[in-house]
Amino acid sequence: MRLTVGKDPSEIQQTRLFANWLLDIGEGNVGGSNDGDAVIHIPEDILITQSSDPIGLLIEFVYPSFLDSLNDPKYFEERSILAPKHEVVQEINDRLLSMFPGEEEYLSSDSICQTEFIHNQSDESL
Repeated sequence: MRLTVGKDPSEIQQTRLFANWLLDIGEGNVGGSNDGDAVIHIPEDILITQSSDPIGLLIEFVYPSFLDSLNDPKYFEERSILAPKHEVVQEINDRLLSMFPGEEEYLSSDSICQTEFIHNQSDESL
């Protein structure tokens, strides 16, 4: 639904039709009756047909000028990639994260620093 924010009515209608189509696929309502396998028609305008790297091409299509838009929150709010399986989501996420400049750094802690300042009862219980 966030893809409809700030869009004109024709774009909103097109987005809703696409969303309903995806829901119908997920509920098994497309391609006739099936037992887990079905043949469905996918519109030509959303197929990736000419690529040895379909995920790379998909990322380029959904996130054009990626590096130029890193500091623009709207850029990421207006885009998303849907994937059918967790493994595909993981591959897309890994590829996108590798495109960010700089090194990855993760900080964690498994204990809380002791303090001499206790502000209230809940602080003391920590």
